[in-house]
Amino acid sequence: MIKASLPIEAGAVAELEDALYELAPSNWSMVVSHLDGKGLLEGFFDSEKKAVEAGRELESLLEEPFAVPFDLKELIDRDWKEAYKHHFHPWAHDNVHWVPIWEKESYLVPKDHHALYLDPGMAFGTGNHETTRLCLQALVSIVADRADQIADCLDVGCGSGILSLSASLLGIKTVKGVDCDPDAIKVSIDNTSLNSIEGQVDFETLPLEDLPEGKQYDVVLANIQADVLLKNSDLLVGQVRDGGTLVLSGILTREMEKVEADFLERIDAMGLKASPKNESLNEWSSLRFNLGK
Repeated sequence: MIKASLPIEAGAVAELEDALYELAPSNWSMVVSHLDGKGLLEGFFDSEKKAVEAGRELESLLEEPFAVPFDLKELIDRDWKEAYKHHFHPWAHDNVHWVPIWEKESYLVPKDHHALYLDPGMAFGTGNHETTRLCLQALVSIVADRADQIADCLDVGCGSGILSLSASLLGIKTVKGVDCDPDAIKVSIDNTSLNSIEGQVDFETLPLEDLPEGKQYDVVLANIQADVLLKNSDLLVGQVRDGGTLVLSGILTREMEKVEADFLERIDAMGLKASPKNESLNEWSSLRFNLGK
């Protein structure tokens, strides 16, 4: 495991934060000092090559190179395992709890509540990030409103499997999770084994653009950055069964109106109607479309 770090001057923090929002979810994080406004950029990668490539991707978004090179440090496995655990804490919404597996014995789950135990590893998806939390809150609400009308669910960009497994935990019998990263699929499968999941949950390494046409679901979840959502709007809408629901997340609040307008245009062009609903949490937003003819 490689840790890449770089000090950021106060005047460059805001621009870099905007670039990180565009990349999210990513392996990068930044801590900013409230005393002098300076930041420290950190990222964790499987290899030095991936760390260098990720740094170049950031530079291309900023349209200029960083003033100094990244400090690259190799971490032994147990260092990384202890480090990422500090960023994942239990949280709950309504009667559903998302809990790190290492706190299973100490975390008290109230009677008649549900708990999903997770070890996210390198995959995105703990519920601590706003984009995932918005998706999970929407999922809980959808199931509460239409439990008897939902037979299946598609989770696009499944990451750690948190959305897919939550859908199954909430009673959706057939769930499909796809991600372009085979490591994420491995983590999703590992997380399945940590829980007593009764429904059918299938994970597959599959890029979004390779989703088969013609297969449709009652609920489609896509927690992906806005530009990818816009590029694949027709495909995503086409995955939703008549009367079903499409949930989009990974959208910066300032991008929400554009994404909503684009999807409404696509939905109308496909002869469908939709009643959109949006929710926001800090800088992030989600969109929910109930589709019908």
